[in-house]
Amino acid sequence: MSGTIRSSLFLALLACLPACYEPVEGCLDVEAVNYDLEADKNNGEECQYPQIRMALQHRYTKGDTLLRFGLVDSVYLDALGNPFRLNSVRFYLSNFHLIYTDGQEKEVEETIDILIPQPDGSGLPRTVEDNFSLISPRVTQNYVIGTLKESGTLQEIRFAVGVEGLANQADPASFPGTHPLSLQDSSLYFNQDSGYVFQYIELFRDTTAADTIPEILRIGTPAYLQEVRLPVDFRKNRGFHLLLTLQVDYSRWFSQIDARQDSPEQLIEKIVANLAQSFSIVAIVQQGS
Repeated sequence: MSGTIRSSLFLALLACLPACYEPVEGCLDVEAVNYDLEADKNNGEECQYPQIRMALQHRYTKGDTLLRFGLVDSVYLDALGNPFRLNSVRFYLSNFHLIYTDGQEKEVEETIDILIPQPDGSGLPRTVEDNFSLISPRVTQNYVIGTLKESGTLQEIRFAVGVEGLANQADPASFPGTHPLSLQDSSLYFNQDSGYVFQYIELFRDTTAADTIPEILRIGTPAYLQEVRLPVDFRKNRGFHLLLTLQVDYSRWFSQIDARQDSPEQLIEKIVANLAQSFSIVAIVQQGS
């Protein structure tokens, strides 16, 4: 084969190579948890962005011992040593924000459209941050708070116990059926004027078999909304989910009550007074895709 023919074949092969190569698609956004270093063509629809996730440990301190918080069959003591039991505890968390050392306060990207009932029967449309969780010690799960991309050094975690802001004024029918505020349980809602029940507690004032009707405490309205502020020193790197493991110590809630004599109003005031101090950080872990 002559040199001219060999050169022609080589040039034809080189010309064919780009046409035969198929670019690899993937996520080329470095903020994404699935950033693909080997991809050479961006497919933005494949990108998955960092989420704030929360695990909550339910505990109760007895003396120097921290125990798993139990319902129904567990007996606790009030400030006077009187025994009481708890049949149900549920509460809302909202407005989960991260505070960075540069002073920035960041919220999740997800929003939801709601309707605020008006006197004429219409609904005023508004958009709010979709950042709500309904907590129960009966349920073990990780809660997805929402998407938050920003990296940096964290100095504080903030959230509210209750339903904060316009969402507490919303028509519950504004929320889809799977949403924590969709009101699948009417016991978690007062009315249009007062909004949601922030904490729902069923407390047996006595531990005898005769005590079969619990005292039902429904705590709500903005006056009882509690902000929790937890200091932290942690570097949040870009491209990673953040799993926050928090602990709630219910012994703080009931540390000052008189289960036998306190009125429902007194019980509520004493529980709310210690509620914000019952939360603490157990661990913060960064997770890949």
